[in-house]
Amino acid sequence: MLALNLSMAGLSVFFSIRIGHALFTPDLQTSSRIARPVVVTAPRNHDVAPNSRPRGVYDVIATRTLFHPNRSEPTRSEAITPIQPPPPTLALHGVVVSGDTRLAYLQDLVTKQIFGYKTGDKLAGGLVERIELDRVVIMRGDGPFEVMLHRPKEPLPVAPSPQEDSPRRSRGRQE
Repeated sequence: MLALNLSMAGLSVFFSIRIGHALFTPDLQTSSRIARPVVVTAPRNHDVAPNSRPRGVYDVIATRTLFHPNRSEPTRSEAITPIQPPPPTLALHGVVVSGDTRLAYLQDLVTKQIFGYKTGDKLAGGLVERIELDRVVIMRGDGPFEVMLHRPKEPLPVAPSPQEDSPRRSRGRQE
């Protein structure tokens, strides 16, 4: 048993020295040059014809359950009419106009997040067509969709200035 303990202690010291040597000595194999990335282009296979199918053909894989026993191929009417998402619930919080740049801040009422959009950005299943001072027009597949600037029906009350010391205000309402 003593021989086993001594051999284990010897191996422990030996491996500790090897680990310390590996950690603290410089590596002679690393070069001081900076390695530059090599650009490799794949050879173009001229025998393969490019895929002529549009990507919409493959959407059936994502929309239908492949392993359902009642699964069948879609009919022609299903394949032709694209399904539009419902109109989004958006609120226009404000528009920033600076020179030629127009930026609209819209809030998604479902997620309660506010983002800024420019003309041409993708939004709600369409593209932001134009940004006006009081509305944003989004062009979707089913036609334009407008989001109006929300304005409260009543103006905000104006706080009285501290300079006004009328007797009516100090004593309350008199009739």
